Amino acid sequence: MARASALAPDARRALLLTAARRVFARDGYHGAGVAEIVAEVGVARGTFYRYFDGKRAIFQEILATMMDEVLGVVAPIDVTRPIPDQVVANLERLVRAIAAEDVCRVLFSEAVGIDEEGDDALRAFYGDALARIERALRTGQNLGVVRAGDVNVLARCLLGLIKEPVLQSALDGTELDAGALAAEIVALLRRGVLG
Repeated sequence: MARASALAPDARRALLLTAARRVFARDGYHGAGVAEIVAEVGVARGTFYRYFDGKRAIFQEILATMMDEVLGVVAPIDVTRPIPDQVVANLERLVRAIAAEDVCRVLFSEAVGIDEEGDDALRAFYGDALARIERALRTGQNLGVVRAGDVNVLARCLLGLIKEPVLQSALDGTELDAGALAAEIVALLRRGVLG
């Protein structure tokens, strides 16, 4: 890539983050380095270190951004409108967000086991996701649209229903239809598996 032109500090920092996101998604955490990131942007190593302490620091910021993006796609349920339609829409947005190639690889593969700080961030992300699902389930139980049951166990099962098909699709290189997956999850929730 050509040398980056004069940019405002915030714009240069954003370019570094965008490039690092691409590099980590392409090469993985251990395969990526500061050299690949600066080459992608066309800046000197010193420029990188003006904004980030190192590879781990920029990766942590990218990870936090991805987590916020994923959690941010879920809209609160409006109980005055048909709930199933809103659940399907939320599921579709969520599947699309985590199925994005860079998000899927970084969140489900690259971020796991790098170090304790990264594992703590993942635990917090999953904890937040589970807490949101549990709140939604409790609200549904209070409204009479969700059956009684242990919301913690149900939340973990629901998270697996979303995450596992996306991860398996990424692993075997098949395209995932977010709408079809959301519809199947809703059908499974409504009617179960056993005939």
